[in-house]
Amino acid sequence: MKSLKDFLVGAECADRKCDSTASSASASGAGSGKVKVYNLIILDRSGSMSCLRESAVSGFNETLSGIRKAQEQYSATQDQFVSLVTFCSCTMDTVYDTVPVADVRPLTLDDYVPCCRTPLFDAMGFSLTKLDKTVGDDKSAVVMVTVITDGMENDSREYDGRRIVKLVERLKGKGWIFTYMGANQDVEAVARSLSIDHAAAFNYDAEGMRSTMRRDGHMRMNVFARIDNICYNMRPDSDADMEMMCAELEKTAGQAFDEYDAGDDEPQDKGK
Repeated sequence: MKSLKDFLVGAECADRKCDSTASSASASGAGSGKVKVYNLIILDRSGSMSCLRESAVSGFNETLSGIRKAQEQYSATQDQFVSLVTFCSCTMDTVYDTVPVADVRPLTLDDYVPCCRTPLFDAMGFSLTKLDKTVGDDKSAVVMVTVITDGMENDSREYDGRRIVKLVERLKGKGWIFTYMGANQDVEAVARSLSIDHAAAFNYDAEGMRSTMRRDGHMRMNVFARIDNICYNMRPDSDADMEMMCAELEKTAGQAFDEYDAGDDEPQDKGK
């Protein structure tokens, strides 16, 4: 797999030191590659989500619109991909599997029919493992995972909590960013038990679901803006500068989540 440095500078620069013109061009998106951003949403579809069905669908579509906006706004530096996994005891559906955001159709009520119980660990285990195989060791990737559920794990067959913790910790070691959003539970405690650093509770009603999806969308936009700022503003003109930019990109997503202010309507593009 290409390193982030090779990917951003371009194939023609991978094995030699690029001049300042080539390096600046690649940082502004004129090179052969961009930062790949994988957006994975794991959405509970158990029976208790029935009263939140319409708001879950509309909330996801609002998040999708935000990712589309980011693709348009930051097209020079990023390529956005979307995965959506919904789950209940009957089935785990991969509605979208690392699809370029421009090709993702809006979610419909027919796509999201709640029933049965909550095999949360299985949904996380299978979907994270699948995406990990897709991303591999590609250091050009930024991966953001959001888990949304209104209840506790109660029906997994293949994965248990211990395996999920090991998996999450391994993926966090690769720079993946996880957020856990839940209702009817101690969200902070559950997130900690899964080794997830970012957590948010939502009220168990339609507005609560819409609000939590909106918050997730705003946090993503904050990350996208930070990635774009780094690619444009560091202006690397040497291999050492490029290495520094790569290191900054690897840590920026987590910082952007931490710095997000729920009162802000839009992320701030600093320095552009």
